[in-house]
Amino acid sequence: MSLRIGAALQSGGSRLVSRTGTLLTVSYLGLYAVYQTGFNVLMNALYARIGLPAAIPAPIGLPLPVAAAVVAAALLVLTWVSLVAIRTFVAGERDAIPRGFWTDGVGWALPNLVVGGLLTSVLVTVGFVFLILPGLFLLVGLAFMAMYIAVEGDDFVTAMRRSWGLARGNRLSILGLVVVVAALGAAAGVGFGLASLVLALAGLEPLTPLLTAVLVAPMTMYNVAAVSAAFEQLRGTDRPEL
Repeated sequence: MSLRIGAALQSGGSRLVSRTGTLLTVSYLGLYAVYQTGFNVLMNALYARIGLPAAIPAPIGLPLPVAAAVVAAALLVLTWVSLVAIRTFVAGERDAIPRGFWTDGVGWALPNLVVGGLLTSVLVTVGFVFLILPGLFLLVGLAFMAMYIAVEGDDFVTAMRRSWGLARGNRLSILGLVVVVAALGAAAGVGFGLASLVLALAGLEPLTPLLTAVLVAPMTMYNVAAVSAAFEQLRGTDRPEL
């Protein structure tokens, strides 16, 4: 089955603005604000350790171990929300998130998402460092790894292999989807830059973590929704079972 980019983008947008999409986006926004605040505080604490002044906007100050714990915990919960988002968007649930999506196989899926995500990031980065094309090829071929982990319960190695197979014959279309979503993110980034400037001029730089979350949350959820729609298309199923 060939990937229809426009349909995937439209379906992703529809899922994003649904009741479940809104709930997931708001949840991700709040958690990302906590993560970004903790990260900024952590970096400032590290700067202080080496005798440099705090250079990153943060609304509070925390001891280094506390900031590190906040960042680690927030990242884990963000991964959990992403897992639930994948399951919800692939299943096409628009009104309510089934309870099982929050609990079923989470102890297996979360570690595989973390390890698989890190491995994919390393591979894609190495591909981009040596030549642009290998990085793009890997990015496209492994686009559905998280879906196989979240929806089908695969380990990350099996998920990478199945994603590679699913992408075969549609890599250019998947790349087109990635480019469009990235372009939307870049446009939002311009708005973020302007808003950051306004905050700086108004003396409200400590609110930058919240502004970052306002940008990142909807773009992340839209990316998940669009790729989930593409995954559903290429698998040729309407209601996959978990």
